[in-house]
Amino acid sequence: MVNPIRILVVEDEVLTAMMMQSQLKKAGYSISGHVTTGENAILSAAGDPPDLILMDIRLAGKIDGVEAATAINAEREIPVIFVTGYDEKSVRERAETLNPLAFMIKPVAMRELKAKIDGHFRQGDQAVE
Repeated sequence: MVNPIRILVVEDEVLTAMMMQSQLKKAGYSISGHVTTGENAILSAAGDPPDLILMDIRLAGKIDGVEAATAINAEREIPVIFVTGYDEKSVRERAETLNPLAFMIKPVAMRELKAKIDGHFRQGDQAVE
């Protein structure tokens, strides 16, 4: 049996995070953790690297999701899907420099999110590089 894709959820709105985790589990993924700050996202990704990070951009704490993803990627390449309630051009441009799998506006449609995740990992399994 193949191990489920492990996802770190970085979201400071607890109810949103709980809903996302529930939907992700129903879709067959495993939650490696849930953190509410960029600083804790960096620590969590270093201590128990997930297969994918679902990263809110505006977070509690001193650094935002883009800064956290930048720090995480400096240590290890982990695919990121940014989710945000705000579609600001400057934020999107900063996020795009990290080549995320996706940039999604809340509320996130689970079907669309699942398609992005499964498409990436299926492609990764078949890649010949």
